[in-house]
Amino acid sequence: MKKLLLLIILLLAILFASCPSFATSFVLNNVLLPDFETRQLNPVNVEIADGKIKQIVDIETELSHADTRDGQGQVMMPALIDMHSHSMGNTSLDYSDHQYIGIRGTANAMLYAGVHAWLDLFSDEDDIFGYRNEGFPDERNEAYVFAAGPCFTVPTGHCDFGGTRLISTPEEAVNELRDLRHAKPDVVKIVFDNAGRAPTVDEATFEAFLNEARRLNINSVVHIGTWGDVRTAARLGADAVTHLPREPMPEDIPQVMLENGTVIIPTAGGVPEVIRLHEPSEADLAASVLAIPMTDELVKAKLLRDYPVTERHQNVYDWLAGLKENDALANMRESMIALDQAGVEILVGSDSGNLAMFQGIGFHREMYFLQELGMSPWDIFFGATHKAYNFLDLDWGLEAGKPAHFTLHSEHIFEDLSLSTQVETIYLHGRKVEREPLLRYAKPGFFQYLRLFFGLEV
Repeated sequence: MKKLLLLIILLLAILFASCPSFATSFVLNNVLLPDFETRQLNPVNVEIADGKIKQIVDIETELSHADTRDGQGQVMMPALIDMHSHSMGNTSLDYSDHQYIGIRGTANAMLYAGVHAWLDLFSDEDDIFGYRNEGFPDERNEAYVFAAGPCFTVPTGHCDFGGTRLISTPEEAVNELRDLRHAKPDVVKIVFDNAGRAPTVDEATFEAFLNEARRLNINSVVHIGTWGDVRTAARLGADAVTHLPREPMPEDIPQVMLENGTVIIPTAGGVPEVIRLHEPSEADLAASVLAIPMTDELVKAKLLRDYPVTERHQNVYDWLAGLKENDALANMRESMIALDQAGVEILVGSDSGNLAMFQGIGFHREMYFLQELGMSPWDIFFGATHKAYNFLDLDWGLEAGKPAHFTLHSEHIFEDLSLSTQVETIYLHGRKVEREPLLRYAKPGFFQYLRLFFGLEV
């Protein structure tokens, strides 16, 4: 009997040793709490109890606990959310190779990078909603997924491949949305893009879609291609538009967006990143995604060998040359400054899964380039935290009673966003996250690839 009892104890010890740390009650002294209204960093002590914030007190008020930790004067950052990603892994420059990591891999890559959640804006709806509904971050270390599920578009339109819902009439838009609502999407996404040759929904279908989403109380996110698309989307009541046109912005756009309460998820980082890697100088390479240790940790080397961009990738090379010739970066900078100064709400989304925007690291590069394009780090972090919570109706934040999701950063991060990739200390539900085990899924080896290949995991 004693031997059996000892064996049970040993097995339980092994089980708990292999699980995330569930010591979720402790005191964290000497941290800086950002106040986004005053733009001040306030020195505080924090007590965490049962995975939630119990109290936050002034640095002069001493807190004690059996488990007392020193925050070493670092910034205690509220949970960061990537508001535009695709759970498809990472791609090479010419899309000839792929690092597929699945939804779980994306969840692990995000948390490894210090991103607590992401909004998936186009995946197989059964897979993504099924995974979301499991609520895995409540029991293990990985980021939360919020999801749109399918992309709504016309036949042969943008994103008409797998996981798409095709709509060509107002009646189809209404019926498809009413059917999707049973899956409880966190947002719905539609393409209204008049920038290229691909067809897009007509205005009557677009308006019917937005009206029905509003009636169902589901926030709408619109993939746009031109500033005219932005104007129409805002006028018809879109909750958000995503992407940033690279042409000069008409002067009326910020006001139209403000009057209609439309926010923007610009996904502005991808173009500056690949332009930087087009005929780069040594300084360009040193400031690119290729020079960041987190990139090597999360992305397989074969994909990274595609860069820098040379004439061996002729189509991409010529496209980037054209963007340079047309002053795309200058146009983007002027647009971002005008939108920000006008008070348009700007959320942070990487559009990871696309060129040079890799899962997890892409979010940091988006923040970095938003600063390069003229935004204040304070505004960027506000958009990546509290504004994102508001859009997704999340009761998150660093206040008593809320879940203890946060990261610790150098205080200089509010001056230089290139420092954000140096994050190492991550808490989820008060659990201090061990990052190394996350790489099993974020950068899978042979056996994990087999599980993905045979559909044993998504």
